[in-house]
Amino acid sequence: MRIHIVFILAVSLVCLAFTTPAFADVIPLSSLNLVGNSLGTSQLVVNSLGQTVLRLTPNYDTNVGGAPPAGAAWTKTEYNVADPFSLNFQFQMSAPCLNGLTGNPPCANDRGHGGDGIAFLIQNSAQGSSAIGEGAGGMGFLGIFDSVAVMLDTYQNNGKDYYGDPSNNYIAVNTRGTDFNVPHHFCMNVNGTMELTADPSVGTDLPGVTCTANPTLGMTGYGGVPALSEITQDIDSGVYDLGVTYTGSNPGERMLDIYLDSSLVLAVSIDLATTLDLQGGQNAFLGFTAGTRNAYQNQDILSFTITPEPAWGQLWVPLAMILAAALARRWRRSKV
Repeated sequence: MRIHIVFILAVSLVCLAFTTPAFADVIPLSSLNLVGNSLGTSQLVVNSLGQTVLRLTPNYDTNVGGAPPAGAAWTKTEYNVADPFSLNFQFQMSAPCLNGLTGNPPCANDRGHGGDGIAFLIQNSAQGSSAIGEGAGGMGFLGIFDSVAVMLDTYQNNGKDYYGDPSNNYIAVNTRGTDFNVPHHFCMNVNGTMELTADPSVGTDLPGVTCTANPTLGMTGYGGVPALSEITQDIDSGVYDLGVTYTGSNPGERMLDIYLDSSLVLAVSIDLATTLDLQGGQNAFLGFTAGTRNAYQNQDILSFTITPEPAWGQLWVPLAMILAAALARRWRRSKV
């Protein structure tokens, strides 16, 4: 028996020496650094279900006559995003277009949808955990440098010729590398100049900004990727779980996979370590942004968790222990 136990421990320790166990890191919403460009954005509030949630923007204009409301929330420390990882968060967008509040203009909802949506960001901008972008169609991340955004867009902008939104219910992954990020999807030739627009005949709403590639690496409802279902995947109706998984053993094989309620809805090829200028070559802030105007809605984050992907060998630990036990039993039988 003593030899049996020693043998199992020896094999297990050898396997553990070549692996790093993965543990889920629950990131309390109260630990995030909250940022807003107007009073009332990015707050911890109690929702209609009695839950304490992170409200990036409420369903009314918090800055009437001023800049479009935007909110953001970031981890106060950076995380390793050069190596494979998985994270998920629950979100809810609700109560679109609340009218009747003093000083607030009427809402212009988009066929029953509020606006403009939530984005999850990986970023290492100079502003760090204080980064904030433009509201409304900018979704709170327009202007944030050195970032990758997973857009949960619920409003097909009136300027869709500028942005190229496929619908008012889609998910996209956007980046311009170390340059500032945008919610636009296409880079097109406009009279000999490459500009951010979906229609060269109307030009761009960002004059003077040139581009070399499409900011969007992929989006649902475009380029052969199935659209989200309006019936079961209406992202501004109900509580959803979004999973973001970064996989691949080699830099050229890195993929960012997006899951909505455990269903894979989008997969894009990207190497975060070469696309972004990461702190120390591997670290970045993680967080959320949102923007609104004219089609207001509550835009809430309910939970946030990140898990490093298992390193090589981790999955072999239980197998090694089983094998060790089997060999030990066989050894004991041979001595009988």
